[in-house]
Amino acid sequence: MTNRLSLALVLVVLAASVACGDDPVTDPRRATSCAGLVEAGRATAEAVLDVLGERTVADLEAVDDARLLVEIGHILRVEAFTERTNALGCGAAELTRLACTAYQGLSTQARGEAAREFLAPYFAACD
Repeated sequence: MTNRLSLALVLVVLAASVACGDDPVTDPRRATSCAGLVEAGRATAEAVLDVLGERTVADLEAVDDARLLVEIGHILRVEAFTERTNALGCGAAELTRLACTAYQGLSTQARGEAAREFLAPYFAACD
């Protein structure tokens, strides 16, 4: 379970950034730049952190929380991020650099163990 969340966050981080436009980008399909894609990634990560709340990793691995994993998968929109990353020609190094700046402060929103685990790949990429 933890590996799935980690992989999903890595994909979001690799497909995310800070947009220059007036309206914040929350949907990766609306991103017109790699920076906009990272902005959508941050919005996505914030939404996942809200859903994870104070849950533990064990909570997520419980059979009862299978619907939660489906909800998180829907929020992550991995396919949309991947498609837009390819369409915009965003490179992994550029997206990581942009995300390391854009994602600053997210750790304060991670209230539980599962949320911290979800953010771990981001922090590892930015070290």
